[in-house]
Amino acid sequence: MERKDFDTVASTWDEEPRRVKLAADIGAAIKDTVPLSADWDGMDYGCGTGLLTLDLAPALHSMVGLDSSQGMVDRLTAKCSATGIQNTRAIRCDLEQGKPPVGPFHLVTSAMTLHHIPEIVPLLTSLRGLLHPGGWVALADLETEDGSFHDNPTGVFHHGFSREELEGFLTRAGFTSIAVRRATTMRKGERVYSVLLAVAVNP
Repeated sequence: MERKDFDTVASTWDEEPRRVKLAADIGAAIKDTVPLSADWDGMDYGCGTGLLTLDLAPALHSMVGLDSSQGMVDRLTAKCSATGIQNTRAIRCDLEQGKPPVGPFHLVTSAMTLHHIPEIVPLLTSLRGLLHPGGWVALADLETEDGSFHDNPTGVFHHGFSREELEGFLTRAGFTSIAVRRATTMRKGERVYSVLLAVAVNP
């Protein structure tokens, strides 16, 4: 299965204003939905350049950004160094290939990453294994769309998800207290796409 090469776009990723806005909107939706605590340790899976990671970090004790792209991890590390952020670090790791050398966490987040994952339930099961009992997962991704969102379909395995699909995936992975809501919308050209936020608890 061909994956997208995110290393090649890492250096210019944040130059797209809609990406910055989307991360801020998702961060606001998470803060509005999950009872974040200053003593929590969090992990952002598929963190990219850390737009969501760094949005949530001030509300938490610590934040780890996890990504399979070294280029993205390097960008997040450079941002933390440049701004003196002490409670956040970035690690290159592909959860589909094995368990990361970090955890457990009180919160695991992910933004616009699930549609790049071929098999969702095994990944969610791995994420649940990284959570403390009572820990939260908060996952944002596209609501079902017609395939027009991505200009290049390389590495895109799902054209978004329905609310029912996300609930089903989380249930099968063993989560409880599942809730799915709209987090925000994102405009690309003339099209407006809905972005869902699914939250759940590790029992």
